[in-house]
Amino acid sequence: MQSETFIAIPGIIFTAALVDAGVSDFRGFRIPDRAPLLLLAGFAPAAWALGLPLTDMLWNLGCAVAVFAGAVALFAARLWGGGDAKLLPAVALWTGLAGLPRLLLVIAVVGGVLALVVLLARRAGVEKFAGGHVPYGIAIAAGGFDWAAAAVLPRLMG
Repeated sequence: MQSETFIAIPGIIFTAALVDAGVSDFRGFRIPDRAPLLLLAGFAPAAWALGLPLTDMLWNLGCAVAVFAGAVALFAARLWGGGDAKLLPAVALWTGLAGLPRLLLVIAVVGGVLALVVLLARRAGVEKFAGGHVPYGIAIAAGGFDWAAAAVLPRLMG
């Protein structure tokens, strides 16, 4: 029973952080710092509860650092906001290298759909999207939820 609690709490943190990021980005085109910070804080307890070896945790950390470098480049090129550049590496910390391709694919697909929705909304005169900003935190959250559903849930179920 105790190990179920140790697994459930980081899962709740993961879910809450991604929901917070997606909702905040949709509402105001900002991802609060608390979302990636919660993901960072929740990773070690989740990894420990799932029995992830230390070497795998370090590989996940390396993956997150590499993703952060790419995200900073997108931010520097003014293609991404700072919240996106912080949120994606925090999610990549959880997925590691093995989950990264699927995560990025889902983010790209959902992000593409979001961009089309924003374009249609702009054409329809929706003032919220007049600036052309795409709430990419929604796509990152969707990628994180997809990874959790594909990689973590089956492991927990048995």
